[in-house]
Order: sequence, then C-alpha cells, then structure tokens
Amino acid sequence: MNIQKEIEEMKQSMLEDLAVLVAIPSVLDEAGARVHAPFGKEIRRAFDAFIKIAERLGFTVNDDDGYAVDAQIGEGDAYIGVLGHLDVVGAGNLDEWDHDPFVMHQKGNLLYGRGVNDDKGPLLAALYAAALIKKKGFALKYPIRIIAGGAEETSWACMQHYFQHHEQPICGFSPDGNFPIVNGEKGILQVRFLFPKEKNVHFTCKRRLNYVCDDLMVCLPNDPTRFRHADEIKNEGMNWVLRYFGKTALSRNPQRGDNAIFHFVKDICENADNSWQVPAVLHMIAEQFADDFYGEKSKLSAKDANMGTNSVCVMSLNTIENGIELCVDIRYVKSTTKERLLARLNELAQQYGATVEILREKRLLYVDEQSPLIQALQHAYETVMHEKAEVFTKGGASYARVLDQGVAFGATFDGEDPRPHMANECQNIQSLMKACEIYYEALFELAVSEC
Repeated sequence: MNIQKEIEEMKQSMLEDLAVLVAIPSVLDEAGARVHAPFGKEIRRAFDAFIKIAERLGFTVNDDDGYAVDAQIGEGDAYIGVLGHLDVVGAGNLDEWDHDPFVMHQKGNLLYGRGVNDDKGPLLAALYAAALIKKKGFALKYPIRIIAGGAEETSWACMQHYFQHHEQPICGFSPDGNFPIVNGEKGILQVRFLFPKEKNVHFTCKRRLNYVCDDLMVCLPNDPTRFRHADEIKNEGMNWVLRYFGKTALSRNPQRGDNAIFHFVKDICENADNSWQVPAVLHMIAEQFADDFYGEKSKLSAKDANMGTNSVCVMSLNTIENGIELCVDIRYVKSTTKERLLARLNELAQQYGATVEILREKRLLYVDEQSPLIQALQHAYETVMHEKAEVFTKGGASYARVLDQGVAFGATFDGEDPRPHMANECQNIQSLMKACEIYYEALFELAVSEC
C-alpha cells in the first residue's frame, strides 16, 4: 500500500496537533489531584486536548475517570491496542534548553520540546495512522483502540486502573521505544542501601533516581588537596567541600555516562589514611560497583542469549535524616530472577552493615520472535523500510509490559538520539512521518488477521 502521499497531506495537521499537546506541561501534580484528574490539572488538560483531536478525526472516545483515555475505530469487544502516554517528565534546568521546552520549536528537520518524542509525537503518529485506516473505510476484523495514559513517567497507576475496568487487547504495541521491534524489556529493580549516619561526612547528589550521577558534593573533615579527581575544592572553616562532575545518562544505560561518585571513590582509594574512618558505604562502592556497569564485581550479573546482560547503575549517594542512602538501579534479563538478585543484595547489605529496600520494580517483558504479533510487525516494518526487522532488548520500560501480548515498536530509529527526559528533547519530522506509515501498515495487518 503506497500511502506516503496521504501521510504527507496529514503532516501539517499532525504537527499542529503536536504543538498543542507540547504546550501543555503535563507533569504529575499530586497536590492538584481531584475527581477526574487524579494526576493534576495539566495532565487533565492534555487528556482533554487529545480527546478533541481524536473526536475531530472520527474516533469514538472514552474517558477512564481521568486515569487514561482511549480512542477507537470499529466495534467489538476484542480489539487491537496501542498504548502511549500524555504525561511527561519535568523540564529540569531551563538554562540547559535552547528554547522554551513547552513551546514546540522547529530547527531544520528537527522538532524540539518536552514530549515531542516521549511520547506525544509517536502517540499522535499512531492515532493518525488509525485515522487513515478509518478514512479508507476498511472492514476491520478487530477494532483498533489507541489508549493514552497519564502516569507512565511515575506510578503507572493509569494502566493499573484502566485494566481493572477494561479487558486486555488481543495484542498490541507501545509507540514508546525503538524500531525495529523491542521484543524484550529487562526487569527493573531499583533499591536503596541505608547506612548509619556519619558525623564528619556529608554527601549530596543533584538527582536521586533514574540517572547516572553527574554532580556530587562532598563535605569532609580532612584535607583533600591531594584529591586529583575533584573538580572543585573549597575550605570552609573546619571542613572541606568537594565537587565532582560527570556525564549524565539514563540509569538504564550506565555505560553511556560518567559517574561522578566513582571519581570521588577513586580519590578516597588513592588517598585514604588514618586521619578519619572511611564510611562503609564508600568501601561498598569501591569494592562492588565502581567502574562496573554489568554487575560482575557485585555478583549481580547475568547473561541471556536473547536479552543480553544485566546492567547495574549507582544513581545517587545522599546524606539524609536517618543515615546515608545509596540508590542503585538493576536491569535484569530472563536468565535470572528478582528473587536471586534480592538475595544477593541482602548479602551485600549485611556484609557492609546496611539495610536494603526496594524503591521501584517492574516485571520483565519478553515475546518470542516466532509469535504472530512479532511476525505481523516485522512484515509491516519491512514493507515500509525494505530492510530486515530485527528484534532486540532494551533496559527501558514501555507500557508494553502491562500487556499479555505486546511489545515496544518505534518511534525512534537506529542512530537517532531524541534525548528523552533531557534538555532539548527532539524528534526528526521525517522519522515521525515514517513511523506513521509503519504504524498504518502494522495496524492494518493486525486488525484484519489473527494475532
């Protein structure tokens, strides 16, 4: 089916709709929660804008008490599902953005703004693909339902609520990953070790969770002038204040960052003396985590022929009211289990005099390459791209995890860096239109054949 011309004709309308959605700072606001707006007024506004767009395109729309909304073409109880989200992470430091993050800006063939890639742009691409199927008047074997959640970046309470009140789709995908096909998403286990408080040392990280630490401040009693890895050293009376900088990256890809905590630990290892007792937490980091992205030193590693390897990321080190907190992110493959990892984490906690508790967890996702769903998506991708649709595993989390039969499918192509969750998040316009074409082929394939 050659639909490129029709998608090109829809492009301006799609981009105008995307600009409307990007202009809504749909970040979780728990304090502003109310009836039909459990995530705050801005996410409610994003839902209302999406409803207006979907109704204009001819969809039947349902509002799930403000937790999620869906837009459907066709009739019937069994359906094909597409799961995306309208909430976004905060803009962070505005000085790091070249333009207002909530005003969509185009430079060349790139769109900039919070949500253009994660996930408002890809969600619209799927919605417009389904609208084109409706426009052509095909007799669908299964209806197509585009589901938009409001808490993907936080609690996932949206999908929990939605599937308490609605049946699972026969199969589906989330346009919140990468092309060709993400048939595996590693399990997620974020934990914190809590150590006894130290009187003479204080740690502060800029971010607590989900990132490689790129900014660590340490307050020490002993002279650190020999510490060659510190970026800043200041004497403040009886104490010294050190600053370490690294390179940020998402905690699911620790190998892409440069961890500031490891710089400090190197200084401690190179300059430890008897003038003060090195806290146990620093011994743990040096001996179990430093410069090891895959858990080999800590015995948290695992390998799987289909899903690759575990990853381990030290996210933050902070002095808090009741002790010192070390937060660690583990992404694990199907050759291991959460239970085995927790057993090892408890061994480590006991070894270094700490306690450990889970902060966040998500089950892993794996769909066999021979499944009818994967076969249909491969055919759709290969029809448009004229190249083999490989399957692969990621450490990220998409709504595909809540499906009994679902995967992440686009919208980022190999080699692109749309900077999700970071300043200057961007989306290639041509790639977005190409994603729309792939989604059209995929939805056509799934809606007229068994999954």
